[in-house]
Order: sequence, then C-alpha cells, then structure tokens
Amino acid sequence: MLEIGRVYSKPELTQMLGTRSKQGIDRKLQRYGITFEVHGRGERAVYTIKAMADPFKVFAITELGFDGGTDFIKLRNFYYHFFEDEVFMAMPDEIKENRMRKMGQDISRQTIATYTERLKANNLICRNTSIFIYYFAHKDEQRLCDHSEYVEAWHNYWSDIESGLNCYEAIFNMLAEHGGVARKQPIPEINGIYNEKIEYMLSLIQHSIESEFEG
Repeated sequence: MLEIGRVYSKPELTQMLGTRSKQGIDRKLQRYGITFEVHGRGERAVYTIKAMADPFKVFAITELGFDGGTDFIKLRNFYYHFFEDEVFMAMPDEIKENRMRKMGQDISRQTIATYTERLKANNLICRNTSIFIYYFAHKDEQRLCDHSEYVEAWHNYWSDIESGLNCYEAIFNMLAEHGGVARKQPIPEINGIYNEKIEYMLSLIQHSIESEFEG
C-alpha cells in the first residue's frame, strides 16, 4: 500500500503502478495527486511519499483496482455504510440503492454490484451461499420477509403454472398476495484475514469524511 512517509523502491512502485519507466511512475504519482521525492537512479531509485491529495482514492486505485475515472466520493460513501453498518451490508442491492438515494447519494444497483464485486475480487469479503436474506421486490419498493414466506410464494407460483396459468399471470398473483416478487441474496461476510487492510481503508474513509465536514 502507498502510505505517506514511507519509502518505496522503484521495483515496488513498478509492481503497484503497472509501469516500469521512471517517467511512467512519476506521471502516475502526479496524476494521483501524490507529492514525492526521488533519490538515486535506475532500478536503485527510491521514492519517499510526502503527501497525498486524496489517500482513499490512491488506495482504491492501487489496492482495489479502480480506474481514475471512478466517482470516488460515491465509492467512499458506499464503503463507509457497507462496512460500518452490518444491517446495511446484509441488505439486498435494491434496498441499498434506495437507502443511499434517501440520503441524497444516488448509486445505481449496477454500480453497487460493481463496488461489491470489487471487494470480493480482492478477497475482502466472501459471499456465504448458505446464508441468505429474503425479500419481495416490485419497482422501487422492497419488503424483507422470512424464509417460509419466500418458499410459500414460489410454491404458489409453481402451483399456478401447473394449473395452466402462464408465468406473467403467476407473477401477478404473487404481486397481489405479497406485494412483490420473491427474491433472495447471499449475505456477504468480511474475510478476517484482511481485517488490517479493511481497517486501514476505513481510517482513510473516516479521515476523508471528516475533512469534508471541516471544509
């Protein structure tokens, strides 16, 4: 991880930034808003990180693989709620989308899925396929339910199909009975092996939010 005050060799930065030339490394660091000093030449060059305009942005790029065009404020706010509120973490993406919107932070369901998948790809979370959250969804409305109601809704759906209704008619009956279509989503779990990395990321997020409030 790139951290203020640390010293990195050129090979280390080559691995982190994906570029071998000194010019390429310098340009990327400058583009990421990083102030640095360089001592030595060639492969023996060492870089001292002096300051960062946005440490969370740098973390998201170098550690999670996001590109520079990402909306890092949206990403920061989503990860803040995702990791600090275990109830929010367990919610289906549709409910996360609505809750973020109610806070004035529009993040689409597709973007939420992308943000969450990036955590999974970096082994910060895993999807526990044995534990699900169950809910009914219709348009922008969602309602949580228990497993028995979820099973009942799909049992009645297939009974309607067997009785001669088409799938649209069976779904209409489910909507009328339960207020939405029965769905489930696996509840993510934090990978404890990476607790230190997650805590570091959350410290960057907290600092970024505090700095924003302070103006």
